[in-house]
Parts: sequence; structure tokens; C-alpha cells
Amino acid sequence: MFSTTRWTIIHQAAQNDSGPGRVAWAQLAEKYWNPLYFFARQHGLGAQDAEDATQEFLMRLIEGELLSSADPALGRFRNYLLTAWKRFLIDRHRSENRIRRGGSIQHFAIHTDRGEERMLNVVSKNTAPEDAFARGWASAIIDEARSRLRSNYTSSGRYPIYDRLIPLLTQTVTSQQYDQIARELQVSPGSAKVAMHRIRERFGETLREVVAETVDDPSDIGSELNDLLTILSQPGCQI
Repeated sequence: MFSTTRWTIIHQAAQNDSGPGRVAWAQLAEKYWNPLYFFARQHGLGAQDAEDATQEFLMRLIEGELLSSADPALGRFRNYLLTAWKRFLIDRHRSENRIRRGGSIQHFAIHTDRGEERMLNVVSKNTAPEDAFARGWASAIIDEARSRLRSNYTSSGRYPIYDRLIPLLTQTVTSQQYDQIARELQVSPGSAKVAMHRIRERFGETLREVVAETVDDPSDIGSELNDLLTILSQPGCQI
């Protein structure tokens, strides 16, 4: 599940002894696990060490004062989190009492099994750690927008349209391709073009909706979308 990272939710997560706080915390952990993991891997940690470090950091984040001391005036939460993550990795490396693999680290029930597979699809060997973190954030945004759009098409009985057109979302579709799509969906080429236009339009609306949930001030939506597009336009970025 992808969720909001508005500062109000972040402070709620800091109150982890409450029901809503625990839910908010689980959502934050679910959302940021991959970006943190991507950064750690590109920072030089092996797959298992990166997973252990990510789990440990997220546990310490909620157990300590990092969330409760987070200040909206400091800017975007993901930047605040990345700074804290860098410091954590430095301290962890220096520590003489590093937790060994499979030690006392408490793993939470989120889907981390595809972290390595997802990372290999998003970053290259030479991607800087900071760029890997940013791509992890961007991939989470895109994945959530696709998931919501898929649910919308599925609930209205139009999943075949979604399934056929979503891979072509950012491509230039030729007349020959529209003819092929029309045959597969059993519609006219004109209807296929209309369907393509609509899914692109709805994806854009859904993407904006997802981004809007990550900010407190609606005026920040535009800059977040620009950041997203900048990340997606980086050479070698395949989200």
C-alpha cells in the first residue's frame, strides 16, 4: 500500500503507541523501504546487509526521536529522511557492535522480497546513491498511480483495455499499432485511439492525485511533479 507522507501523518507515526500511529508508521515503512534499500545497495552494501540496515533504521526511526523532531520547516520529508539515513549508515559502519545478519533485528511485515529485483530494474551499476534513492521514490509514485488506475479499469470491467494500453503510455503509437490494438480489443481503430487518449489523461490525473497526497501545501504539487519528471528523464532510468 502506498500512503501519504504529509507532515501531519509523519507526526502521527511518531506516536507509535496509538492505533492510528501504528498504522501511519506501517505505511511510512512500506513506502520508503525501497528508496532506502536502493541507496544502501548503491552505497556499497551487499543485498543482505542493505536489507538488515534498512530494517534497523526504520525500527530506530520510530523508536527514537527522529520522527517526533522532524520539522516541516526543514523541507520535504524525503530529503529529511535521506539525511538521517546517510548519518545512520556512517554511524553503523563505525560501530563496533554491528548487528550481524539474522541477529536481533526486528523485521516488519512488508513486502521486501522483490526489493533487489525492483532495484535492478530501476538503477544501473553506476547510479549514484542519492539518485538511486530518488528513483526509488519516483518508482513508488508511478507504481501507486498504475495500481490505482488498474483498480479503476478493473472495477468497471475494462481491465483488458488497461492491460493492452498501459505499456504504450509514453510511446508514440503508429496507425499500424492502432489497427492491431483495435483487432485485439474488438473495437474500431478510432475507438482504440480514444481509449489511448483517455488512459493517458486518467493516468496524469491519478499521478497528480498520488503526488498531492505527499504534500501539505497544494502549491507544492507542481514542483513535486517537476522533480518526478526530472528523475524519470535521467539517462538509464527505466521506471
